[in-house]
Order: sequence, then C-alpha cells, then structure tokens
Amino acid sequence: MKRCGLLIDLSSKQFIKNPYPAYRQLREAEHPVWIPHEDRTGTDGIWMFSRYRDVAVILRETQNISKDISRLVPADRLTAFDRMLLNMDPPEHTRLRALMAPQFSVKRVAQLEKRIETVVDELLSKILPGREMEFMADFAIPLPILVIAGILGVPATDMQLLKTWTSDLISGLDSARSDERAKSRLADSMQALTQYLEDLIDRPQPASGSLVEYLQQLRRESGKPNRMEVLGFCTLIVLAGHETTVNLLGNGLLTLLKHPEQLDLLRKNPELIPAAIDEMLRFETPLQRATYRITTAPFTIGGFELEEGQQVSAVIGAANRDPEQFHAPEVFAVTRSPNRQLAFGLGIHKCLGERLARAEAKIAFSRLLEKLPHMWLVGEEPDWQEKTLFRGLKSLAVRFD
Repeated sequence: MKRCGLLIDLSSKQFIKNPYPAYRQLREAEHPVWIPHEDRTGTDGIWMFSRYRDVAVILRETQNISKDISRLVPADRLTAFDRMLLNMDPPEHTRLRALMAPQFSVKRVAQLEKRIETVVDELLSKILPGREMEFMADFAIPLPILVIAGILGVPATDMQLLKTWTSDLISGLDSARSDERAKSRLADSMQALTQYLEDLIDRPQPASGSLVEYLQQLRRESGKPNRMEVLGFCTLIVLAGHETTVNLLGNGLLTLLKHPEQLDLLRKNPELIPAAIDEMLRFETPLQRATYRITTAPFTIGGFELEEGQQVSAVIGAANRDPEQFHAPEVFAVTRSPNRQLAFGLGIHKCLGERLARAEAKIAFSRLLEKLPHMWLVGEEPDWQEKTLFRGLKSLAVRFD
C-alpha cells in the first residue's frame, strides 16, 4: 500500500492557529495521508480522508467500518467512555439509541427551550453593565454547562468539575498532540468522572425530570439499559453535550465579528439565524475529525484500497471546505444554500443531540443580536485552544455599546 509522502504537522502552532492551508493540502493529495500515532488500540497510525465525498462514505459506512473499540482493547481495560453510544455498532447501537431518542426528540427539546431562554437572559443580564465581556467565560461556556446540568440533574456548580475532567479527556485522546502528561491526566480524570457519575446514578432519588431518573425508570420496567450502559449514556452527555456547543457559540460569534457585513445582514434579517448556524458549523467546525473508526474488512474509499484493521479518520473540518461540494468555500455567507455541512455527521451515528445544540445556538444568537446589537472584537488574534480534534477558543474579548 502506497503511503503519501505529504507531511502535515498537526501539533504545530501554525496548524492550531489556521488548519485550513493544511486541509487544502490533504484534499489535493493523490491519496489519503497516513499520520503515525500511538494509542491504546495498538494501531501505529491512521489514514486521514479529507474530501467531502470520502468523508461522507466513512460517516455512513457500518458494514466494513466499525466504531466498536472493544475489538482492540481488552475487556478489563474498557472504560465507560469506550462503552458509550458513540463507540458502538449495531445491533447494540440501534437498541441503545432508541432508548435515548425520546430525550432528544422535537417535543423534548421544545420543552427545554424555555429553560434555555431563561439561562441566556440571566447570563446576559450579568454582563450588560460592563460594556465589555470575555465571551467564552461569561457566556459560551456557562450556557451549555447549565443546560446539561439541568438535563443530568446535577448541581450547576459541579459542572465546572465535569468540564475540567472532560477537557483532560479530550486532550488525552487527541493523538496528534497528546503526550505522557496528557495521557496521565486523561487516566486520572476518567477515573474521577466515572466515580462521580456512578455516585449520581446510584442515588435512590435522582432529580425529577432528569435523564438519570428516566434511565432508572427504564431499568425498573425492563431491566435495560444495564448499569454500564447508563454510565455510558451519562458520560456521553457530559463529554459531547457541552464541548461542541461551547465551540459553536464561540467560533460562531468570532466569525460573525470578523465578517461585519454578514453580521449586519443577520441583524436586519434575524430569520436567517438557522441558516447562519449551518454556515458557522461549516466554516469553523467544532469537531474537526470524526471519532474512532477501524476497517473490519478490505474496503475501498475514493479508489483507495484499505486493509482490514486500519484506522480511518474523517476530517470533517476539511470536508466542510471542499470546493467540489461548496461554492467559494473560503467565503462565509449566512445565506448559503444548499449547505450540506457535515458537522453533526451522517447516517446512524449522526449526533443525537443535534436538535438541542441548534436550539441553544438559535436562542443564544437571537438574544445576543437583540440585546447587544453593536459588538466588536477586542484585539486582533483569536486565542485558540491547543487541540486538533476539536476547534474552539480559549477566550474571546468583545466590546459593545
């Protein structure tokens, strides 16, 4: 098998600052690019697919590509993270997703919207007197944290602890940048998070209307899901339920402020906000690469032959700027249509919490444009997190009048 000689340094500061020139190189390479890495599955590297059509194939494929990490990790080393919905294949995935689906249905998200509106208004009321805010700390981070705290039935103050642990998990799982120190923090935080969630699901009286109460009721009625599966559900909600939404809010506002003509268009036409959210997701994708996948049989993608047992990566951040799919992909346009961005995935593994994330973003940007109509950036250089799996900001200083 021929390996492309293209060298992409995913750990460089330049890549963190602006990955899109490297993504262009990936898309234009003759073959997918092989990136060596070390992870606990024992594989020595991963094939990076970056063209839209190839990424779409990987996201949809279930017969020849698996997400079940237990194929390579011994049972005694599997964690709650490994056994959550995100890392399962059918039929287990189908059964468990059906159990969780009612918690993220149109009806359920509509019920949550009032709570989201209240949280947004409370956060904005606290920052108005200052005429300047650190958007990430004051708004983008606490909003999803408070929403997820309500869903899980945990004290909002505890969510900061959970956020610290999940941040360590994300850094440790980012094979492009993780080192021994990051892997050590990953192990410690995984243990702490697991213990916290075990204590939560073992409470005899969980918070009324919470996800834990719902899952306990299911267990009483049918014996399913089992305890490990409940733990996996809660881990998934903590990990995926706030990180991507935080990044959507921060990346979205930064992009709007860097494109004032589009921000002005949105102010004058707030009905464009849903389309603008899709464009934010495309232009600065919160989850840059899809999670773990490995071939279970020889499989061909875009004319490239893969062997059984090879890890593949769907580089969503690159696919979302593929000129073969999107006209003028480097242009941010809130009126873009069609916009088949892949930020939430495709197929059976498409993000279960998509409706919730969209609801949070729609309410947040609607209120921001209404209450803070004149905003601008403080400083020139965005402060990006040093992660490659996710793309998000450490901080975002905003001034307004």
